[in-house]
Amino acid sequence: MKQTAIGIIALVILLLLGWFIFGTITSWLEVQDSTVIAAFTTAIFGLSGLWYAQWHSKSRDIAENHRASKIEVYGVFFNLVEKFQAEEVTDEELEEENLPEWLKSDFTQLNRGLILWASPSVITAWLNFRTVSTSGGNILLAMDEMYKAIRKDLGNSNFGLKAGDLIRIGLKDPDELK
Repeated sequence: MKQTAIGIIALVILLLLGWFIFGTITSWLEVQDSTVIAAFTTAIFGLSGLWYAQWHSKSRDIAENHRASKIEVYGVFFNLVEKFQAEEVTDEELEEENLPEWLKSDFTQLNRGLILWASPSVITAWLNFRTVSTSGGNILLAMDEMYKAIRKDLGNSNFGLKAGDLIRIGLKDPDELK
């Protein structure tokens, strides 16, 4: 949605720029022939449309090329979540001086990947999750926001999902989160 708005704004700016150039050139050359003005107007709009299409195509290509890297990083995140859900990590190991090397390595890989590939909304959700997990807030709802941000970053819609819907999928009793 945000990309569409940016695209529309860019198109409007290009059209205004084209109209300004058209006005400047016609007044500069003092062209009064309507066929020349119509041809020039058509050329300006055609070029503006072409530039917009190329910009949009390039943006889409870049997003598609980044998708594989994003999926890999998000896979690390989901693997960590699954290990915590399966209780492979004990409370004693979670104390910073006792962290196992594999856990340190996974978190380092996750943080590096998020910095490089994640969207701003995913980074914000991750920072919020970390804050909530250390301050005693509702970790499950913070995790749900992280899931939603990841889905959005990968191009999926979250329309119609309520707070906690995604986290309920992994719970033994989905009704326990209310």
